[in-house]
Order: sequence, then structure tokens, then C-alpha cells
Amino acid sequence: MLPMKFSQLALWVVLLLAITLPRFTDLNRFITGDEKRWQANVAGFTMKLAHGRIGELLQQPHPGITTQWFASPGIWQESWAGKKIPLIIAQSILLLFAGYLIGRLWGKSAGILGTIILALHPPLIAHTRVYAMDSLLAIFVLISLLSLLVWNKKQKTRYLAYAGCAAALAALSKLPGILLMLYEILAIAWLVRHLQWNDRIKKIGIYLASFVAASILVLPSLLVRPLGVLGDMKEFFFSEDYTVLHQYGPMYYIGTLIFLSTPIFIAALLAAFIHPAIIRRKKDIIFLLLFALAFTATMSIGAKKGDRYILPALLILETCAVYAIAQVWKKKHAKAGAMLLVAAGALQIINLAQMHPYYLAYVNPIAKPWIGNRQLGWGEGLDVAAKYINKKSDSEHLSIATYYSTQSEDLFQGSVAPLHQWDSGSHDYAIVYRAMYGRSADAWETDVLNQFKAKTPEKTIFINGIAYIWIYSLKE
Repeated sequence: MLPMKFSQLALWVVLLLAITLPRFTDLNRFITGDEKRWQANVAGFTMKLAHGRIGELLQQPHPGITTQWFASPGIWQESWAGKKIPLIIAQSILLLFAGYLIGRLWGKSAGILGTIILALHPPLIAHTRVYAMDSLLAIFVLISLLSLLVWNKKQKTRYLAYAGCAAALAALSKLPGILLMLYEILAIAWLVRHLQWNDRIKKIGIYLASFVAASILVLPSLLVRPLGVLGDMKEFFFSEDYTVLHQYGPMYYIGTLIFLSTPIFIAALLAAFIHPAIIRRKKDIIFLLLFALAFTATMSIGAKKGDRYILPALLILETCAVYAIAQVWKKKHAKAGAMLLVAAGALQIINLAQMHPYYLAYVNPIAKPWIGNRQLGWGEGLDVAAKYINKKSDSEHLSIATYYSTQSEDLFQGSVAPLHQWDSGSHDYAIVYRAMYGRSADAWETDVLNQFKAKTPEKTIFINGIAYIWIYSLKE
């Protein structure tokens, strides 16, 4: 037996490595299309906060306020790694807190296991590395739901307050988080239905008071000009950015859940079928899955869709897998399930190591053969394309027409232009990117793809075993 202090130290080392290794390394390798805009948002937020312009803190109606708070300490850094580190540290601490809540709910072993599994969840790793707000929405949604479940189990008021505060932070991370507050109010009303009316109102009042207090504390503009802030947010739901862009149909998220699920989740699902008693009549799992279903259905109604928008549901499913795995481990005759889970965990870790640092390229390795031309990519791999072209003898004189041209300007030694200008006659290379797939028939991206369909690329760049970038010479 290991001494208690040594075993505890070893456990903390494992937890910290699982959280930090995939998140804090190679942060300067590439940036995504929206990160420069969010850098400007954080700069504007920080400047207005410093000058006491409290009523003007809302930079975008998304609203992304939590991102701006957490990222503000790094705004003075020159490198992207320096800018991102405060944001990643904050999310790492939140992950540890989510693990703590899982432990309070399902036992210490489940808490440790949950922390590791969430830390190694590929889509979550990918988005905690991005200077944006999608991962914060997912983490706060999970913390709020877990806090409410712990409150229901322990009947300690502080967890009800945690749930309200986290729900507010979810909504202030990204507007779809408001659905969580509506869901949890209904859930609390159901859970306290046996109490007297005064006690019911008190419980819901504590939750709402925590929600309102956290909202005002994090976004004090709500106190200065509440109607203006709420009006700006409301307009976002009716803007073309929300109702027109990226329309993929109502079944889009079904495919997303399949392609972005993990081997660990699939193994846990199979283990649950092998040992169905582990989830039978488990109200916590039903509560979590109902919200995941409601959130997915709500997001499916909107015209604008993207894989990252469903991250809260993915995180909830992974948390349900934690419960299933913890229960399998407790069973004396669960060797088959345990071996399956160990194999799935090993496969997932190997897959993470192979794709580092391009975690946005993650696709469930089991579902990868059916990925087809599904749209993927936020700019990962463009640094590899730049390295290839920069090695050419006259690279500083070359002109490249590329997708994501703005974020490519610092990568190429030559001049860079948007890809839709590829046929102007002044460019040497065209770089076609996988994110161009899945657009409407009249989109310029689709037109460019059709024009290059019969051409042979000089080089194809693969990420995670998937073709991402095609480099075409235009001077043949």
C-alpha cells in the first residue's frame, strides 16, 4: 500500500496533468477565425471597465461576458498563448469544481473519474483552448445541473445558490444558456412539490435571487440600463447572424452527437446494456438527459447551426457515462465491461496524442469512416500549409489565395488574398479548406469547390487522418 500522503499527491499530479497537458501546450500554433474579434471584445470590455463606463460593458449580444472577465488579465500579453492562459486557468478550476460536485453526488471515486474524463473530453479540450465562449457555456451548464442535483440530495441551501449563480453565468456566456434557468425552475417546482406553498416559493426565490445577483455582479450594465442590455440581446436572436448563416437542417445535431461522441461514452453505453441495473430508475441520469434532449431540440429549431453549439449536451452525455463507468467498476463480476472501458480510454488517449494540438479536428474514431464531406475546421493545419509553401525558394515573392486569409497573413512569407479571388490571374497558389464543405448551392465556397473538383492538388494535408487542406498550383 502506498502511504496516504503520497497517493494523494500522485492523484493530484494525474488530475493536473490530465487538465493541463492538452490545454497549455502549443497555444501559438494557430488561431481560429473569430479569436481576433474576441480579443477586440476583451480589450473593449477591459478599457470600459477601467474607465468606469459600467453601462457600456456589453461588447456583443452573445454576450460572452464571462470570457471577457476571465481573459482580461492576459489582454496585455503579446503572444496568443499569453492571452489565452488566464482563460484556460479559469476553465481548469471550473472543471475541478465540476469533478467535486460529481464526487458529492455519486461518491469520491466517481468524482475523481469524472474529473479525468471531462479533462480528456476532446471537444471540450478543443474549445477551452479557443479564445471564445462555447466551452464556458457548457461548463457552467454542467456545474449548475450538478449543483441542483447535489442540493436535492444533501438539502443544503448553498448548492441551490450555486445552481442559480452558475445558470446566470451560463446565460452570460452565451444566450442559449437562458434555457437552463427555465428548465431548472420547473425542476425545482417538481422537486419541492411535497412542501407547503411558502416553502416552495422560498426555494425558487433563493434560486432566482442567486441568478439575478450573479447576473448583476458579472454584468453591472444590467443595473445601469437593464432595458437597453436586454434589448441588444433580444435583437441578436432576430439578426441574420442567428437566423440565416449555416443552415444544415433539423437533423444536423444527430450527426454531431454521433461524430463528436467519445470511445469512452460508447463503451459506457455498451456497459450499461451489459449491466442494465446500473442506470435503472436513476433519477439523476434522467434529469441530466432530459435537459440534454431539451437543449438539443431547441438548438435544432434555430436556422444557424454548428458543432460547437451542442457542446453542453455532449458534456452532459459524458457525465452520464461517468456514472455508468463508476457503477461498472463497483461490480464484482463486471470484467467484460471494465476491459471494454479500459480499451476505450486507451484508444481515446492515443487519439488525443496523435491529433495534438489540433483538437478541433476531433472525430469519434469509431465513426470516422462515415465522415464523408462533413464540414470541419477553424483554421487548424494552415500553419502546416504555410510551412510547406515557405520552404519554396522564392516563397517571399509568392502570392497565395486562401480560405481564412485574415488569420493566415502572419503565417505565409509571401502575400495573402481571400480564396474567392483565386482566379484573378495574380496568384501562385490556391489553398482550399475543408470548412468550405456543406454550404448552400449558391455559396461562393461551393462554387470554388466545384471549379477545383477536376484539378489535382500539388499537396493534400491530413489532420487526424482526415483530408483538411488542398494546395493547388495556379502557374502550371
